[in-house]
Amino acid sequence: MDNLASALVMIGEQVFDVIVADLDLPDCSGPETALQICSSAMKTPLLVLTEIDDEKIELNALKAGAQDYLVKGRLQPDSIWRAIRHSIERKQLDWQLRLARRRLRVLHDTASKLEVCTMKKNAFQLAIDSARILLPDIECQILSQKAGVLTVTAASPELSDRIGKETNLDFGLAGMTFAEKRTFQFRSHDDIPSLNPDSETFKSGISIPIGSSAVFQCISREPDAFTNEDTNMLEMLSGHLTGTVDRISLERKLRNLAIRDPLTGVFNRNFFQIALNREKLRAERYNSSIGFLMIDIDNFKEINDHYGHLTGDKILREVASYLTESIRESDYLIRYGGDEFLLILIETGLTASLVKDRIIKGGKLAEQTIHLIGSPVTLSIGHSHWNSDSAISIRETLAEADKRMYEHKRSK
Repeated sequence: MDNLASALVMIGEQVFDVIVADLDLPDCSGPETALQICSSAMKTPLLVLTEIDDEKIELNALKAGAQDYLVKGRLQPDSIWRAIRHSIERKQLDWQLRLARRRLRVLHDTASKLEVCTMKKNAFQLAIDSARILLPDIECQILSQKAGVLTVTAASPELSDRIGKETNLDFGLAGMTFAEKRTFQFRSHDDIPSLNPDSETFKSGISIPIGSSAVFQCISREPDAFTNEDTNMLEMLSGHLTGTVDRISLERKLRNLAIRDPLTGVFNRNFFQIALNREKLRAERYNSSIGFLMIDIDNFKEINDHYGHLTGDKILREVASYLTESIRESDYLIRYGGDEFLLILIETGLTASLVKDRIIKGGKLAEQTIHLIGSPVTLSIGHSHWNSDSAISIRETLAEADKRMYEHKRSK
């Protein structure tokens, strides 16, 4: 080409192995020519071929991105071909180094962000977003183990319709990755014919375990789309993600130990005041009411004495399970004492008595407990309600529910 503008148009339309150019063109001259070309063809080496023998101009051209600077009057017959070959090799090495540095920055930034993640779903999505920055043309999904199946819990936009899809633990590439706790890389469908992804659309991919709880998959619609370096990099990302998932799980377990009853799994007495304060503020803000049900297992001492504490523990778990199924997710079930439970019913108020009747009349508890002691377990329940303009305090309201529970027990 005889001018820079035409050359830049061609560079934008085609891919070249090398560009050889003079610095003095009709529409541009000096190191600015090298800067313009290198900015437009970042992956292609530029070889300057000029009559200008000036060390300062040569240095500035190299600073602008040129791989070599050749003066026409000093050229040997085969030196230009040697210079072209070396320029291509140096440019490839330079590009690989730049890419490696960029990837390390992305991994470092992602690791820093993962350190402050408090929810697994956010950590999963962050890992997927980072993987797509590292490898822009891939698609990703993460499958988490729950209740004996692998479920897609996070995905890149192209695979968003897969979220919620379940896979058996012993099926396919995800199942194999989860079971063997090791990375699989396939370059084509023929590599692992028995472990192909669901869709024939995907020709290659990497499947990496996330500790013992999940699988991270990166897949491509092109065969042989991943290098060994890509796999190593994604394994580093997955290592950071594994550490985050393990930390979140441990923190959640520790929180549950502080607020959950270890025998029944419901909230414990320690959590009672937290829940009470939270719902009192809510009721005052929205002028709503709170319903309370104080619940006691009838003849529980006799059950323990006659059948033993192991059977008593089973009864407590069955009662807790039954009560959990009888209320909404927004309500609170608290193990208030040895065989006493407290239900805090949000925005229920006067209808607490209806919930009480439904629990007493429900036959499922009898079905769950009759096989344990030969007769159905029964409950005594007292109800009360409180709202922000009540004449009595919450403590007095709870005492009222407790009193009615004992009245119910004595009436049997």
